[in-house]
Amino acid sequence: MSILNLIAQGENNSIEFKQVEVRPDGLAKELVAFSNTSGGVVLIGVDDNGNIIGTEGRENIEEWVVNIARNNVIPAISPKIEQQEINGKSIVIIEVDRGQDKPYQSIDGKYWLRVGSTNRMATKEELSRLFQQAGLVHYDIAPLDATSIVDLDERKLNQYWQNYYDIDYRQLEEQDRFQLLRNADILSQNDLVTVGGLLIFGVEPQRRLWQSAITFAVFDGVDLTEELLDKQEIIGTLPELILQTTAKVKLFLPRASTISGLKRQEKILIPDKVIREALVNAVCHRDYSISNRRITVYMFRDRVEITSPGRLPNTLTIEKILTGNSAPRNTFLLKYLDNMKFIDGLGRGVPMIRRQMEGRFLYQELGELLRLTFNI
Repeated sequence: MSILNLIAQGENNSIEFKQVEVRPDGLAKELVAFSNTSGGVVLIGVDDNGNIIGTEGRENIEEWVVNIARNNVIPAISPKIEQQEINGKSIVIIEVDRGQDKPYQSIDGKYWLRVGSTNRMATKEELSRLFQQAGLVHYDIAPLDATSIVDLDERKLNQYWQNYYDIDYRQLEEQDRFQLLRNADILSQNDLVTVGGLLIFGVEPQRRLWQSAITFAVFDGVDLTEELLDKQEIIGTLPELILQTTAKVKLFLPRASTISGLKRQEKILIPDKVIREALVNAVCHRDYSISNRRITVYMFRDRVEITSPGRLPNTLTIEKILTGNSAPRNTFLLKYLDNMKFIDGLGRGVPMIRRQMEGRFLYQELGELLRLTFNI
């Protein structure tokens, strides 16, 4: 896209105009905000109204920008910098990639985010998500206030320890039970239940983690305004969510049919293993610190949409996951779902979906959401 077309769009979530008099701290704020979100372009020499005023009066401007990116942004970044002349006036184009070493901060210790056409400081919750994306904090082993061992299902714990470690959990002394659960990160060191412990072994986990339910809906058409044929809040532990939601999708999924001779042959539009893998990925890799959103599974006449809260972690892109790369956000959940044979942790799931669906699927990052669409 040409620079004139960019300018014509005006300032938005990925474009910022700056006059040549911009101070180093002001430019650093823009670089930090774009690095912490989805990247963007800063144009120096353009005023707020989109008028090209040039960079006259600032010597060695490219070197000046490089020094700000290196010294006023922590950790340092290396944006692409280019100068262009338009209508006899020079402007500087700074292309900032989505950062791979989040969170970024300005030299005064502030973490900035790009929201629309403005920047604002990250809230505590947003900062927590940035640290999660960087793999520096794992929310799935965070303790939950006002919980205790009574919030865990003893039957599920006993079944797990017997199946995978040949340990009779119910026969252990109370002290040994507590120590076992602490060592397994199911309980914290002060005996609060962890997020992951509740999601895998909890009694009614949605009472504490409302966001962990799945909203399932079937629409009699191709958009959200169509009549609802079915709507359900699916609750339970993660293994139960996977199994129940897989069954619901299969129940409403149509089957394509062809006539061969005198016989009708049915074709499965989405294989069972693809549905299951997509749902396993959604519950295992979503960001549970986003407390006001649930996973949604919406079925339309022409597609199935599975949308989960949380963008891909820092180093991942959609292109990378399609080839099997992985950088798990929730290492606790990955471990336990692996042990329970829901996942193998080798990054093979998405390539399998790609192979099975042969171009009839699409991954999209939509702000803080990741959506997988299957065309049917």
